[in-house]
Order: sequence, then C-alpha cells, then structure tokens
Amino acid sequence: MNSLVEITLTSFVVALSGALAPGPLMVTALRESTSNRSSKPGLLLSLGHALAEAPVTVILVYGLLSVDKSIFPYLSLIGGVFLVATGILAVIRPGRKNVDDGKTIGTRGFLTLIMLGAAVSFSNPYWTTWWVTIGAAYVTKALTVGGLGVLFFYLSHEMGDLLVLGLISKAAASGADSIGEKGFRILMIVCNLAIIVIGAYFILEGVKALSSAA
Repeated sequence: MNSLVEITLTSFVVALSGALAPGPLMVTALRESTSNRSSKPGLLLSLGHALAEAPVTVILVYGLLSVDKSIFPYLSLIGGVFLVATGILAVIRPGRKNVDDGKTIGTRGFLTLIMLGAAVSFSNPYWTTWWVTIGAAYVTKALTVGGLGVLFFYLSHEMGDLLVLGLISKAAASGADSIGEKGFRILMIVCNLAIIVIGAYFILEGVKALSSAA
C-alpha cells in the first residue's frame, strides 16, 4: 500500500465489508428509515458515524491513541446498555400517525439523527477495537504517503459507509410504503428487538470478559 490509488480503493472495500456486516448502525438505519418513510436517516446516520471517526483518525495520526485492552469489557457493557435502552425506548415511544394518510412518521430531527449515528458508533465495542487495530494500521501506512494519504483513507472509508447505509435506507423507505400498517409494525418490532439483542450480546460479552479476568 504505497500509493493514493491503493489506499483509496482498499479503504473503500474494507469499509464496504464492515458496513455490510449486520450491526447496530445498520439496524438503526433500517429502523429509522422505515419509521420516517425516508432515505435521509441512512445518510444522516452515516454523517454522524463519519463525525465520530474524524477525531479518532486525527488522534491516530499523532500517535496519541493508546487504549488499554482491559477497558474493552467496560466499553462493551456501556455500549450494550445504551443499545438496549434505545431499543426499549423505541418500542415505548413509536412514531406518531399521520391522521390524513395513516402513515407513521418518525419524530427524530436532522441533528438528532446525526448525533444518533455518532452515539451508536461509540456504543459498539467492535468499532473501538477496529480503530485501535486495523484502523491504526491503516493510518500508519497511509502516513507513508503523507497527509494526503490519510485524507484519502478517511474519505474513501466514509464513502463506503455512506453508500451502504444510503442504499439500505432507500430500500427500507421504499418497502415501508408497500408493506401496510401491520407489516410496518412487525418490521419495527423486529428492528427494535434486533437492537436489544445486539445490546444484550455486548453486555454478556462484557460480563464474561470481566468474570474471566477476576
């Protein structure tokens, strides 16, 4: 990896593979796009995700990120609790109905979705693990080309996430208009249960790691 072209292409492909793997951000994009009947949530969540990764990239450039692996279980616990709470709240407070056409309208605004994208990213312990391992290695190699290499790495990485989440969001929004109210409610339940299950898995992983270390 010694050219801008290689850095750009490989970073984009790696981002695609990561974004296509089922996870909290993908499920959140599906849920919010279906609820809002819009493709915008995926793009806004992706923007929040990118904003979360920008300072991490800068920190890695200056070699300031040194994370003790002993804190990973705690990150898993905190992230899991956040995701479980998000799923439960979404069940308790579903979107409101439009009395004119019967559609359910999401209540999250522009900034809320961006912040949610960043929060969901931070809540995922595997996101942290990726950046202190693969991400750190990528930044180190990109630095051999200079600052432009790091910039291309970051932009191509975020474009991969944007493409995947944007397509998922568009598909979810289109599908929401054709599945009917009952199908919509079932899909919302499935999405929120998926978020809760992922959060519970993170919690169990954290508890298991702490128990092993004790």
